[in-house]
Amino acid sequence: MRGRQHVLIGTTATVATGIGIVSSGSSIVNVMPIVIGGVIGSYIPDIDSHKSKAAQMFNKILSISIVVLAILYSLGITLDLEKLSSFFNSDNPKTIAVLMFAVLTILGKLSPHRMFTHKWFGTMLFCYSVYLMGNIYFTIGFVTGYILHIVADTMTKNGKYLKFFQFKLPCRNSKNKFDISW
Repeated sequence: MRGRQHVLIGTTATVATGIGIVSSGSSIVNVMPIVIGGVIGSYIPDIDSHKSKAAQMFNKILSISIVVLAILYSLGITLDLEKLSSFFNSDNPKTIAVLMFAVLTILGKLSPHRMFTHKWFGTMLFCYSVYLMGNIYFTIGFVTGYILHIVADTMTKNGKYLKFFQFKLPCRNSKNKFDISW
């Protein structure tokens, strides 16, 4: 299934969820985080596919980050590890959640297609890291988009081989052998 189709399914479901939340008395402002979470949740499971929008965006962000760090280094501006370590203070669960999400994204990127990000373990870790970030509306959208991505994949021709409840660690292929497909 193409990324556009995943986003269409995830966005439609999250807009409907947002309408339901607004009709129950919540503010309309809460719809936007739900929809944004749904779009991101719809894309992120395919971070492991070379052709996906999520993988392309990851590559762009990584490339831009490397270029910015190289430019800053050439200008004599270096990273202060002491300040950086204080940013990742273990007392702040949101910082840990962002770091956890970043690590999971990298592990998902390194894993073969439809392995770690399309299994229950990867799904639970991604959804839990978003939950720890603290915005319940974004979390509702993300979880909805992510799970609908998996459900939609199981309904495709190749989806019948998708074994969601199989336990796969990151960077392991279908034969459970170590495989990095960067």
